[in-house]
Amino acid sequence: MKRPEVQERFVNHDAELPYGLEVPQVVNAIESFYEYWHEVNEWHLEEGYGRFHEQFRANNAIGGFVSHRLTTRFAEESPDFVLNRLDDGYPDLLYDGTDHEWPDNYAVKDSDNGPGLEVKASMGNTFYAHHNVEGWLLGIHYRINARSEFPTEDAPAPDDTPPIEVTQVLCASMDHEDW
Repeated sequence: MKRPEVQERFVNHDAELPYGLEVPQVVNAIESFYEYWHEVNEWHLEEGYGRFHEQFRANNAIGGFVSHRLTTRFAEESPDFVLNRLDDGYPDLLYDGTDHEWPDNYAVKDSDNGPGLEVKASMGNTFYAHHNVEGWLLGIHYRINARSEFPTEDAPAPDDTPPIEVTQVLCASMDHEDW
């Protein structure tokens, strides 16, 4: 199976990101995610389970998984971010690069407590949230490349197709009217 990789020609090195997050940190997080997805897929195929994404029942489960894996990697890449430990807490990444005092356990329900970055992943070209974020949103669009058992001249063979690809990373400060 082909391992996905970041295509340098699509990276906007001039992008302005909040809280000191840098483009190379985002690229590194995506590359790490690709490595993880590839290794898990290889294991799934060796054990006869099929491709990894086939284990998820719903596409929104994949989006939540992609979002969580990348959020964790962003926290590892940037020393100024801490992962919000609260399930469905907001924001996902708490910015710790100021003199703001976060709670000791870093479990925060909403952004009124301080600065941060919400991370959302979607297989489509929109983002849905159980809370429409007001503040910084980092959105990740991805594509699942389902394999075809019957490749044609126009469609690559399953082993030549990366199982997942990040197609777009967007970052913006959002307010209620943007939703």
